[in-house]
Amino acid sequence: MKGLGIDIGGTNTKIVVINGRGRLLHEERFHTLGESGGYGDFMNRLTGCVRRLNKIWRPGSVGIGAAGDVDPQKGLIRFSPNLEKWRYAPITGPLNKLTGVPCTLENDANMAAWGAYELELKKKYANVLAVTLGTGIGGGLILDGRLYHGATGSAGEIGHNKIKPGGERCHCGAQGCLEACCGSYAIMRDARKAIKNAGAFVRKYAAPGRERLNTICLTRAADRGHKTALRIWREMGENLGRGLADAILLFNPDCVMLTGGVSRASRHFLGPLKKVFAAQQIKTPFQKVRLRVAKNADLGVFGAALFGMERVNNRQRRR
Repeated sequence: MKGLGIDIGGTNTKIVVINGRGRLLHEERFHTLGESGGYGDFMNRLTGCVRRLNKIWRPGSVGIGAAGDVDPQKGLIRFSPNLEKWRYAPITGPLNKLTGVPCTLENDANMAAWGAYELELKKKYANVLAVTLGTGIGGGLILDGRLYHGATGSAGEIGHNKIKPGGERCHCGAQGCLEACCGSYAIMRDARKAIKNAGAFVRKYAAPGRERLNTICLTRAADRGHKTALRIWREMGENLGRGLADAILLFNPDCVMLTGGVSRASRHFLGPLKKVFAAQQIKTPFQKVRLRVAKNADLGVFGAALFGMERVNNRQRRR
């Protein structure tokens, strides 16, 4: 059996085809919002891509992870702060009609949690908190070996936990959210304020072929000891540590897995994060928890493909 996985992020949409063992067979990606930024344009491009891949690979399932508040039962995105504030946008319906195979929609961080649990941790830990560090910040929970949804499918939304009341405005409309301090848009907002000559900074530190001020450029500057870049990553780590500390006290996981594009800068923010953990007054949960950075920064899309196949296999076993 082959599975198709889709990860709809605030910046990019990633698509993979994998086999039942999680081995990658094909991958591609495109900008989520495109030129128009609208839901209709996005679905036209997504369905065109899925139609083509369906003819080539004939997957037995489609698993989808999407940034924001999703309804897994109805297969729609109820609200996504980083997707032009899409509201009640259907996702699985059009893809079901197109492919004729079962389609499953979940929050993207839930799918990253499933990918961490299945692929990287090999089900070693029963209680896992996965944190996606990208345009925004999401959280997914595996509790007692099962994906935890909560009452409305909204469990794990740690990105909108308020860590700085009255702080910077988040894309969700609130102020002081963890995402507004640690999402990539927040990191780059702070970088643009702090770096005096952005043009010279980009020329010196940007990756070849990607000459712009982004988290990769900021990480490369920190690698070379740039004080402002190091300070921005240190403050990000401290803020992330505060948000994760609350989640650890609440859910008491065995393991916290960090994934997503921003996790590639972990060498610069993990130290400050761990200092926040060490300063907590209730020690036991923080002494036990394992903090990991995913080897695969695209765990969400792999997790989506695996979860879609898991759903199909479970249905077949019940027959």
